[in-house]
Amino acid sequence: MLAIHGGTPVRDGRPWPQWPQYDDRTERELLAALRSARWSVSRHGPNGGKSRERLFGAAFAHYNGAAHGVSVDHGSSALVIALEALGIGPGDEVIVPGMTWVAPASAVLRVGALPVLADVDPETGCLTGEHIRGLISDRTRAVIAVHLACTAVRLDDILGVVSDAGLRLIEDCSQSHGTRWAGRNVGTFGDIGVFSLGAAKTLAAGEAGVAITDSTRLYERMLMLRADSRGYTTHEPAPGEDELVEIGTVMGANYCMSELTAAILLDQLRRLDHQHALRASRTKELEAGLPDIPGLAPIPVPAQIDRRAVYEYGIQFRPGTFGDASIESVAAALTAELGTKIYPPRVPLHRSVLLRPETKPRFARWWNDAAARAAGRPFPGADHYRDHTLLMHHSVLLGDGGDIDDLLAALSKVRAQASSLTAKGMA
Repeated sequence: MLAIHGGTPVRDGRPWPQWPQYDDRTERELLAALRSARWSVSRHGPNGGKSRERLFGAAFAHYNGAAHGVSVDHGSSALVIALEALGIGPGDEVIVPGMTWVAPASAVLRVGALPVLADVDPETGCLTGEHIRGLISDRTRAVIAVHLACTAVRLDDILGVVSDAGLRLIEDCSQSHGTRWAGRNVGTFGDIGVFSLGAAKTLAAGEAGVAITDSTRLYERMLMLRADSRGYTTHEPAPGEDELVEIGTVMGANYCMSELTAAILLDQLRRLDHQHALRASRTKELEAGLPDIPGLAPIPVPAQIDRRAVYEYGIQFRPGTFGDASIESVAAALTAELGTKIYPPRVPLHRSVLLRPETKPRFARWWNDAAARAAGRPFPGADHYRDHTLLMHHSVLLGDGGDIDDLLAALSKVRAQASSLTAKGMA
């Protein structure tokens, strides 16, 4: 009997790995920032020197092989300053994948442009060149390509389309910190790469974000855009000297990262590759066992990916694998067996209650036109991905081999007894 119906669960109550993770060194770094009397980049340091948020931006850029990094308070802010740095605004259109968190679309709206939702590959949930090509108009200025869950956009496919059309490319790498495509980190193929550093991400600090670029011009614009038109001094700040100087080449807002957040991130960055290696080992074990369960398969990964950052590990299933049971009931049954959440992807943006521009007057004026043009347009790829994919948080891959045995046992058990989900009215 399934655990959700009162049976004995597969998992015996053993805890799963905690996330976020920290140690004594994390606490020391945070305490040092706390005692520094400098909690923000806009407050001069009594001891002089560069701010932690400046050091993190540079360190993260170096980690990815990029020239510049700009620390911000949220991934959403990174998207906004990336769009503004590229000069995107009212009258412009930006192509956004229909399968993603709402932030890419809402960021486009926040700069006065129109997000144009694109369908995605049904197996990966990612944009393709074909989907982009079919939506390009004389108002299209840019594409936001999201590297999703545990895979990546086929960069060789979309780069040619974007280049041929003369568009700008923003890579949203909020779910792929450190993924490497043919020896080069994602986030460095487009004009700007943006990353969320929220509490659930593989590089986590509660709430934060960062943008990277090889362009000095874009870097300097993004600095001003996130710090009320100010940029860094060109020299090492002396004790009591402000690190930010008024420039005003472009009007900005305040999206600055706090020094306490930056202290956590500098610590978290040092452990990222070790965690990637551990997840890769557990992923290999999981994927070795999946073929033994009929109808299940891992989300495809392009051959060019030689290091994969797993934010959410995804398993896809063929129609009928779990009988007539809904994906929600299958996910609930697996969660009951394992004691950790297994879940479907979020609802695609074309039917998400989170994307409601018509509820804000400043968005409604231009959104109504876009909504009318998109009315009735199908998104079969996004719908298929959502209804045939099961996800789990990356922290489940940070334990031992016994965790993988439990995952496989739960999948096998729920598949074998899926008819009981329908029979008990849970479909």
